[in-house]
Amino acid sequence: MGHGAPGPGGEPEAAPNHERWVISYADLLTLLLAFFVVLYASSTQNRHKMDQEAESFVKAFHGTPASVQSASTAGSGVMQHSPSPVPIQREKTQPKMPRTDRTLAHQVTAEVLTLDKVKQVLQHLLQPLIDKHEVSMQSQPLTLTIQLDASVLFPSGEADLKPPAMQLLTQVGASLVALPPEFTVNVEGFTDNKPIDTALFPNNWALSAARAVTVVTLFQANKLPGGQMCAQGFGEFAPVASNDTDAGRAKNRRVVIVIHAPDLDGTAHGK
Repeated sequence: MGHGAPGPGGEPEAAPNHERWVISYADLLTLLLAFFVVLYASSTQNRHKMDQEAESFVKAFHGTPASVQSASTAGSGVMQHSPSPVPIQREKTQPKMPRTDRTLAHQVTAEVLTLDKVKQVLQHLLQPLIDKHEVSMQSQPLTLTIQLDASVLFPSGEADLKPPAMQLLTQVGASLVALPPEFTVNVEGFTDNKPIDTALFPNNWALSAARAVTVVTLFQANKLPGGQMCAQGFGEFAPVASNDTDAGRAKNRRVVIVIHAPDLDGTAHGK
């Protein structure tokens, strides 16, 4: 006899299937597997590997591999139409400047401000000569250069200052007294290439050096420490214009005052 009761047609009924839950359980496991595949593919930083995982996922569920589009926009994710994981915003913090660097930065800032203040004072003092193109000033972060035509300062072939030039340089020297002791003042003398041979100056070297020494001596007399200064004579060997014309030779006859701030190691810049 059969295990089921006879049905209306006389045939026994089939026994109820108590194993159908296994199908639902298998579906659940498949969905979980797919979910973890997506998580794994989303967490990797390798874009090529991410595309391979997504293609395997689509092939397993649809039977036919789908082309995975590699989009550069932020809205596309691992699979087509699926959102990308939201990127975590990390607060960017600026690295702190070491104490030594901060100290050096403050030192450089102070030196630049000091030179700028001196420049403003001297520019106001020398402006009439600047307008006549007899004096020029150039500034860099740690250097201030003042160029004066020799004709403004000295008679031709001499190293004694004209009275107006002595008054002018006395005021310039008074402005430089306020410089910190680490700053230096270089006075440089230059001539044209016309030969000179006098009882005092046998050549242009001697004349250019004597003029630089004259200016340095005047500055020292106005309380600028001698240890902050030096005098240099270049003769005719550093021209800024052609010596073939009167105008060019006039430009080459000059005295240059160069104010240097100290380097970061404490030594005077330009020494």
